[in-house]
Amino acid sequence: MIALATMKTGQIGTVASLETKDDAILRKLMAMGVMPGVSITLEQRFPAYIITAGRTRAALDKETAQIIYVQNRAGQ
Repeated sequence: MIALATMKTGQIGTVASLETKDDAILRKLMAMGVMPGVSITLEQRFPAYIITAGRTRAALDKETAQIIYVQNRAGQ
């Protein structure tokens, strides 16, 4: 399990956990469809982390990317 912020561009993983106690951030991520069990792709790392989760494409700051933990898919 690794933080989204440490993934390489183009990597695909499954969200394993969201490591924060901040309800506002949790609600924001869940509204974007980022929750445990969801497949997530890291499209870009700079200047913002661009992810795709389902049909949603979103930009995240580094602090948010560091609280999303993913399980790498086999072969990635």
